[in-house]
Amino acid sequence: MNLAEAGQSEEAMEVMEIAFREAPDNRQIKLAYANMLAENDQGELGITLCDEILELTPEDELAHQVRSTCFQYLGEFDLALENYKRHLSGKMSRTPIELNNLAYFRALARKELSRANRDINKAIDSEELEYWGCNYIVPLDVRTAISVGLLSRTLNQREQALAELDRRINTYESKLETQVSFIQGVVTELMQENPPEIQQSISTEQVTVGPPPVETTESKASFPFGEKLEKGISNARALKQIDKNSLAVMLATRALINEDLGAVALADRDRKRLQQLGLDFKTLATSLPNAEACLTQLQKASMYLDTRGFVSGRRNWQSTALPSFDQSPGILNTPSSYENALDDLDCAVLASEFTELALKSSLYNTPDFSAQQIARRKKMARRMTAVLIYHRMEIHRRAGNKQAAAQDKKIIEDLGFEANGSLF
Repeated sequence: MNLAEAGQSEEAMEVMEIAFREAPDNRQIKLAYANMLAENDQGELGITLCDEILELTPEDELAHQVRSTCFQYLGEFDLALENYKRHLSGKMSRTPIELNNLAYFRALARKELSRANRDINKAIDSEELEYWGCNYIVPLDVRTAISVGLLSRTLNQREQALAELDRRINTYESKLETQVSFIQGVVTELMQENPPEIQQSISTEQVTVGPPPVETTESKASFPFGEKLEKGISNARALKQIDKNSLAVMLATRALINEDLGAVALADRDRKRLQQLGLDFKTLATSLPNAEACLTQLQKASMYLDTRGFVSGRRNWQSTALPSFDQSPGILNTPSSYENALDDLDCAVLASEFTELALKSSLYNTPDFSAQQIARRKKMARRMTAVLIYHRMEIHRRAGNKQAAAQDKKIIEDLGFEANGSLF
């Protein structure tokens, strides 16, 4: 923590102590005070305050979470996990946030990592089905790229957003092409091996450069390919639609940014690509999420994607799951679990960085947020960014990428923190 932040922290603690003395029974103030105590090496007192609340309301979810956080800051990761598991033990179902927290505490304690991986993936799957300010269902990494892109127009960070959108768009172009090729290849091969008695019309949506494709009618007839194989083809088609949606909303976002920059030719390129996909740019542009929804998505992405990357970084990777590095450190030769974890953490870090930028902008300059609230959120956002980069540094070290790990260590120190477990 740098000196300026240390001063702000002392001032914030004094203000919170005064508020607590004036309203010692106020639940919200008591929990905020407990959380601040945990952040300032007084986790034992924070636990006591949480216990007082839980004695009156044993099911208080936030009190259980803050209590586990107090154990976490004390370095008692096993106790943090056991406390949170005990809180969830009587519940029939768990929310995405509860699954995320449970997975994170498991990763901290280095226990039940397979369950942690299952829980965080279930949390992300559930979150991706929720309405996020846009009518298209797309993965969390795509939501992050879009949110960063749209907010960059206010934050004047368009170049960084364009770099992320370019990378994601190229990835999803390849994924969409692969899905289409797979469906066409399987259907064609099976039709040749098992020609149907009655000719059927199969949807083979073409995604190629040129005139807009024409979709043939969908057939609901059952071919003699086997139920399992038909289900596989159906799943592939569903994935293709998600990849198409993902590509479309990112293209619309990139076109808007290029319009801002006066890059008319680049904006027209993306409009034409949308036409080839059978979609309208204006309809997509008006359906994109607003600034508030984008900020919410960034907060969720920094939480969920960090947990998934953190869990993956602590699991037992297979011998083929680590990349090989050539003489230029950081250049990967083969896809790996390391790359998947790194992609999640890169995305989480980007989301956290843009959240911090938003806190410094006019986006939070409203009567709903006092100067003290914004200052505290800035501090929390900076610490969160440092924690995410620390998680990324850990997997770089595990993969043997010493140069990347050293770069992350320097970034953490430049943010004003020590690159060790004291961060969390």
